[in-house]
Amino acid sequence: MAGVWVYLWRTLRLQRWVKIVGTTALGVLWLVSTPMMALVLERPLITESLPVIDANNPSAWAPEYIFVLSGGYELGDAPEADSAGLETARRVHRAVVLWREYPTATLVMAGAQPGMDGIREPNQQGLIMQDLALHLGVPLQNIRIDAVSTNTASHADIARTMRGVSSSTPLAIVTSDFHLRRSRHEFARFFDNIRMIGSDPDITDDSLADVRLSSLMPRVDALRESSVYLREYVALMVSDLRYKN
Repeated sequence: MAGVWVYLWRTLRLQRWVKIVGTTALGVLWLVSTPMMALVLERPLITESLPVIDANNPSAWAPEYIFVLSGGYELGDAPEADSAGLETARRVHRAVVLWREYPTATLVMAGAQPGMDGIREPNQQGLIMQDLALHLGVPLQNIRIDAVSTNTASHADIARTMRGVSSSTPLAIVTSDFHLRRSRHEFARFFDNIRMIGSDPDITDDSLADVRLSSLMPRVDALRESSVYLREYVALMVSDLRYKN
């Protein structure tokens, strides 16, 4: 793309403002396509607040409900052939690990996949997540499905209407690392006793210590990640505007 722009710059009589805008846009695209910028964009989104596990202290914080926010699923030729997407699978696995520390808690599989009207039942996402949790050893009586909410804001909105849940109920919210800040933003509107748990494996986490010269070179996967993170910032701003109005 840079080569095409240089060719156009040299062969066409571009107006000065076109050159400035084009060069700036190309520079921004290069920047957000680098692993370094993806790391910088992701850091503020990771707002994990892990509970302190203390089995010897009966008054220690413990969740009554563990909300597992859905991350989509992959369609198969039939409902029984559908499968959990990567983010959904990671979230369920992390939630089950947490549930093993708090086996009296109830897992809430939160969310229906949008755009599936007439293709799948609204509870299909929840059933896929439930099957995975059952396979990992969670009893059916410890699982509930929210088949109504379709986004982060409605996950929180539906949660506050659930039987047995109040504003002070201790809740654990499990979602992808990049989604933690927005999830906390939405759930904190209605609940004041929450903990945020990220589902990304520690082995995949990057830090500033991992920055190399190659981190300044554009990569397709880095652009994809930066796009996701930028969308999160936009969604946070839209959320604030929605509630202010």
